[in-house]
Amino acid sequence: AVLAGRPDPEEARKWHSVGSHAFTYAFPQVGNEEPETYRRNFGLVLWKAGFDGAMNYAYQHGFNHIWNDFDDKTYRDHNFTYPTVHGVVGTIQWEGFREAVDDVRYVTTLEQAIERAPAAKKQIARQARHWLDALDPQTCDLYETRAEMVRWLLQLRE
Repeated sequence: AVLAGRPDPEEARKWHSVGSHAFTYAFPQVGNEEPETYRRNFGLVLWKAGFDGAMNYAYQHGFNHIWNDFDDKTYRDHNFTYPTVHGVVGTIQWEGFREAVDDVRYVTTLEQAIERAPAAKKQIARQARHWLDALDPQTCDLYETRAEMVRWLLQLRE
């Protein structure tokens, strides 16, 4: 299912209960120079809500000329990247989205380490799980949160 707006954990549970995936859409659309918004919303917010991914509109959409965001009377272009002859030019919002993917990789790795913790590390694993459960992705400092995930991972692997 592709669900517009803020990810709702109850919606994710409903779709998962019938064997489907839950993806978010338009949270927000692409094109705003707000890297933290894309990092937060497409990273830890999706993870915490139990969503499986995101479908964004659009990777590249120019209403007239793709290199002029302001050539349409109504809308700005929707670009995560801009095309070139040999590839793309990234944007700060694209970098925020990339950081979101990295955040989910870190949290997934931490969850796996918690699950696989040997008996000698079960107490640390419980503490790490408690920390993850209490994490508020809407308000947490994303840089500090990633650093804390690394600290938990190192404790679980030492």
